[in-house]
Amino acid sequence: MKSFFYHSQKWAVITLVSMGTLLLSPLSNSQDNFTHLPITNEGWLKPFTPLRIINNLYFVGSYELGQFLITTNEGHILINTGPHGSVPLIKTSIETLGLNFNDIKILLTTQAHWDHVGGLAEIKRITGAQMLALEDDAPVLEDGGSSDYKHPQGRDPVFEPVMVDKTLSDGDVIELGDFRLNVHHHPGHTKGASSYSFTTAVANTNYSVLIVNMGTINSGVTVSGMPGYESIQEDFRETFISQLELSPDIYVSAHAGHFYLHEKFKPGDVYDPTRFIDPDGYVEKIKYYQKIYLDQLEEERATQTQ
Repeated sequence: MKSFFYHSQKWAVITLVSMGTLLLSPLSNSQDNFTHLPITNEGWLKPFTPLRIINNLYFVGSYELGQFLITTNEGHILINTGPHGSVPLIKTSIETLGLNFNDIKILLTTQAHWDHVGGLAEIKRITGAQMLALEDDAPVLEDGGSSDYKHPQGRDPVFEPVMVDKTLSDGDVIELGDFRLNVHHHPGHTKGASSYSFTTAVANTNYSVLIVNMGTINSGVTVSGMPGYESIQEDFRETFISQLELSPDIYVSAHAGHFYLHEKFKPGDVYDPTRFIDPDGYVEKIKYYQKIYLDQLEEERATQTQ
C-alpha cells in the first residue's frame, strides 16, 4: 500500500490518503450514462509522439490537447485527459516512454470541461488514483458537467462523473514522494480553473515550470457577468494579474497551440529541455488573452448602455 501526502499551506495540515483502492482491469467497466458530445476537432484524439519536456515532466497528450505526466519516486501525477475515448491514447503514450500507466497515483485537471476531463473516471477505476481538484470545480467533475456555469438550469452529464477525493485551494502544495507541486487558482475559464508550478534543476541551473490554464473565453460566455457565474468579470481580471506575476522559464498548457508545441518540438527531436524555455512567449500569450477579455468586456458594456 502506497500513500501520498497532501499539504495545505493555508491550514498547515498534512493529510495521509490511502492508495489501497482495488484496481480493475485496464480500459474496462466504462460508464456511458452521459451524453457523448461530438468531437469537433480531430486533433483532440489524434496520436502524437510522447515526449520529455524537462526532467520528470512529460507530454502524453494528443496532437492538440495537453495531458502531462509528472513522475516521482512514489508514482505518477497525471494532469488532464482528453474527451471520452482518450484513455487508450494516454496509456499508450505513457507506456511508449517506458513508464507504468498503473503507477498513476494522483489525478489533476486544469479545468472542468469535458474535452479535458473525459477520461478521469476511467483512469481512476483502472489505477485507483486519487482525484484532487480545486473546490470550485469539484461539483462539476462529480456531476459530469451538469452544473457548468453556462447552464444555470442544469443539463444532462456530458462526461462520466468522477468522485473528487480531496479539494484544493490556492496556495496548496501537493506532495508525492520527493516531489512538490504548487497549486494556483486561476478562475474565469471555469470557476475552479487551476495551474500548477514547480522548480527543477538541469546541470546545476534551476528552472521554474508552470502548467498553466489559459484565460480563454468560450463561445456563449459573457465576461461582464452571467447568471451562473456572477463574479466572472473579477475572476478573469484577477487571474490575468496573478498569471503575469508569475515568471516561468518553461510553460505548458491544455492546448498545444497555447505553448507552441509544434513549433518547439518535432517528432524525432532528441530530448532538449532548453527548446521549451520561453519566458517572453509566456508573457505574450497571457497578455494576448487578457486583451481579448478587456476588448470583449468593453464591447459588452457598450451594448448594455445603448
